[in-house]
Amino acid sequence: MTNPQEQQYTEMVKQAQDATLAALDAWTRTFQQALDALSPAEPVNREHLIEQGFDFVGRMVNAQLTAQRLFTRQLTATSTAAAKTVRAGAGYMNEALREGSVL
Repeated sequence: MTNPQEQQYTEMVKQAQDATLAALDAWTRTFQQALDALSPAEPVNREHLIEQGFDFVGRMVNAQLTAQRLFTRQLTATSTAAAKTVRAGAGYMNEALREGSVL
């Protein structure tokens, strides 16, 4: 059985994985669209390819930063909750030691 902090961490990792998969999916679709747009009979428009490439990279970077921002926010929230739990447990143990009710 896992504790709530482990569950939250697992969920954060899953969300980061989902964001990475979404970014890879976006890359695949963009690449496929670029390939579909090319035809051997048509000359390659270099400026268009450059724009598509940079637009794609911009979306990838933005998606990754968004995923990292979400992960960091959730990690700090989980860490704060874990720290509160540890402090509460330490306080309980400290009180129990003073009263001699441990062991």
